[in-house]
Amino acid sequence: MIKSFKISSFIPVLRAIGAVFGDIGTSPLYTLAIIILLTKPSPQELIGVSSLIIWTLLLLVTVQYAWLAMNLSLRGEGGTVVLGEIANSLTHNIKFRKIYRILVFIGLSFLLGDGVITPAITILSSVEGLKLIPAFKGFAQFEIIMIAIIITLFLFSIQKRGTGKIGEYFGPIMFLWFLSIGLIGMHYILKNPHVLKAFNPWYAIEFILHHPFRGLIALSEVLLAATGGEALYADMGHLGRDAIRKAWIFVFFCFGM
Repeated sequence: MIKSFKISSFIPVLRAIGAVFGDIGTSPLYTLAIIILLTKPSPQELIGVSSLIIWTLLLLVTVQYAWLAMNLSLRGEGGTVVLGEIANSLTHNIKFRKIYRILVFIGLSFLLGDGVITPAITILSSVEGLKLIPAFKGFAQFEIIMIAIIITLFLFSIQKRGTGKIGEYFGPIMFLWFLSIGLIGMHYILKNPHVLKAFNPWYAIEFILHHPFRGLIALSEVLLAATGGEALYADMGHLGRDAIRKAWIFVFFCFGM
């Protein structure tokens, strides 16, 4: 009885890991790579760069989405339209209501644009990663594009079954992905425990103050680390607030490592 309860309570979390965190599951990794490439920080400055990413995840994803936004819902649903409805209910002023409607339309436009562009870019860049494996180094660009198209068609063919079903399919894979990141990170933290200084926001502030130009470049890129964070709020109606929040604790802990 206890075992079945524990498993049944973990399944919604696993579903949330698979459906919600696919995008943000890679965002901090390529963000760090891009910032290092552009700013070329020293080992000491790298602590400041890492601190910027950690505090971006804490403030934008944890505070803004997981805590603040997810407390704003209608019938358990979240998203741009819900925010518009909540804002609309707070006033009877016609001018304000028109402004809210315009903002909702703009927000939905961004959502549609993100929904079209993100899958294509994410899948294509992931498949291009095959070239880093020696056995697949000879892949032509045409072959990469064809593989990306096949994966995209497969994903959209099962999309009609619902977000929850996709979470069930990809949950175990994403769980192993984050667990691998966490274990690898823990291994290197034990070797270099001084990297934990990155949790101190002063190192991020110090990097920006001492290197204003490079700090500006880093800040312009660091927002990419939170890409996909909006899915926590948007998918709340499909997967549940508690499951997504618990899943984020696990995901953030793995990134923190």
